[in-house]
Amino acid sequence: MGFIAKKRVKLRKLNASDAKFIVKWARNKDITKYTSVIAPPCELKEAKNFIKKANLDIKNRSAYEFGIELKENKNLIGTINLSDINKKNKNAGVGIWLIKEYWGKGLSTEALNLILRFGFKDLGLEKIQARVLHKNTRAQKLLRRAGFKLEGRLRRKTFFNNQWFDDLIYGLLSSEYSIKNNKE
Repeated sequence: MGFIAKKRVKLRKLNASDAKFIVKWARNKDITKYTSVIAPPCELKEAKNFIKKANLDIKNRSAYEFGIELKENKNLIGTINLSDINKKNKNAGVGIWLIKEYWGKGLSTEALNLILRFGFKDLGLEKIQARVLHKNTRAQKLLRRAGFKLEGRLRRKTFFNNQWFDDLIYGLLSSEYSIKNNKE
């Protein structure tokens, strides 16, 4: 698999050269405030192992961790994934993070739509879920814009950064995705 592209971003496999980018942003409190995908302290060796595992997972078709790259300058600006893929039940989880300078520009929405299309059309998934900490309102808005529905709240489920959070579970069905995209 090479890459998946839209107007301004493309999703691509992570390269060994992306390790320094991951280390830098794993230390940024704005990024790690509500996500454990990358978490401090993250050293170069850990980032390289993360990338190796991500590419092995792609090869094995057990998960897909992609870099989000700006098409105009080829800068990496975050990552997005489909994880916990259940082939029998045709579902997976989705997660995304983007560096702060690119927040509010529609790039997360574009990347999310790319991974949703990949999950539903190419992998044949029936459902994609997202687990969001209740204080992460930006992620909640992103998911709702993409058509996700709030399916449940798991109270005090996650102890993260020295505090308790409720987990909000969002879901999107293949039929809902198809309806939304046929209207556009």
